Amino acid sequence: MASITIYKVDQYNTAYYKIFSGVYNNFRQYAAADYNFELAPLDYDNFIKSIEKGLLNCLILFEDDIPTGFLVYTTIISESIELNIIHCIGNENINSKRRLLLEKFIEINKPLMRERTVTYPMLGKQASFIQDIEEYGFKTVNTSVMAFNFSDINAINKSKEIYVPKLPKDFTITNWKTIYSREASDIIYQAFRDSSDALFDNRFSTVQGCRDILDKITENIYGQFLPGITKVLVYKKRPVGFCFANLTNDKIANVPIVAILKKYRHQRYGKMLLKYLIDNLLTSAITGGWELKEINASCDSDNMAAVNMYNANGFTEQYSYPMAYHPASNI
Repeated sequence: MASITIYKVDQYNTAYYKIFSGVYNNFRQYAAADYNFELAPLDYDNFIKSIEKGLLNCLILFEDDIPTGFLVYTTIISESIELNIIHCIGNENINSKRRLLLEKFIEINKPLMRERTVTYPMLGKQASFIQDIEEYGFKTVNTSVMAFNFSDINAINKSKEIYVPKLPKDFTITNWKTIYSREASDIIYQAFRDSSDALFDNRFSTVQGCRDILDKITENIYGQFLPGITKVLVYKKRPVGFCFANLTNDKIANVPIVAILKKYRHQRYGKMLLKYLIDNLLTSAITGGWELKEINASCDSDNMAAVNMYNANGFTEQYSYPMAYHPASNI
């Protein structure tokens, strides 16, 4: 008679500390290869400390009382619930196991899901779960990760060869100053409120939310902010566009946001800001002894204006993934 596997999903508690470590460390081993992680995940003890501090929540899948998978999410961002990762050991019945974890996640967070959007970047092998997750009311936007490789001579030459016309009268390009903060929040809001980004990050739908995004960029939450590299388009002494830059780590830089006021779009200003940013970053990397490998950015794969802006500056698509989101609703 065939044996029957008994599945159970439970929230992490201290009783699981020893038996869960193997599953988590299996995830760490495959984080880069299977999920395109640029940075190594937290080591086990720091991961557990984050759970104990309430920064992260963890659901564990058990097969006959043996942990074989987990789901991690956070609710500390007021505008959304961030589902960070679903990982299972091996590939056998993997989507069935993911379903068990997701159903427990929905059961626990159902009241909160009436008020908040759930976001879930389905990086790497998680993309194979896309058809299943749509059955639970999730929608998806395809996201491209674009990268400028500093060791790629063709990319460097492509950026250098970009023709930069003389700026019209009363326009200048300068570096970031804190006095631009208030206007930057409004410009980000106007640039992104009707974009696909606002579907899975509700902060883009309000000026206050955009201020939170800006604060996290400039206060080093999303990486080390680079005010001297961040470029600002100014018209008659007032900012009308921004191209932000930060360091994810000592080898990778990132462009978290390019935002131009609607009336100044389609005039190549975004392309120019990005070119100046790349040029300054290359110079700073050389003079500062930085061992930069690349600068990257993410954008909606269907936003051809953004894709073309990055391509024109020597960026190429490294990979794409479905960004899943569940709009706030009664479920």
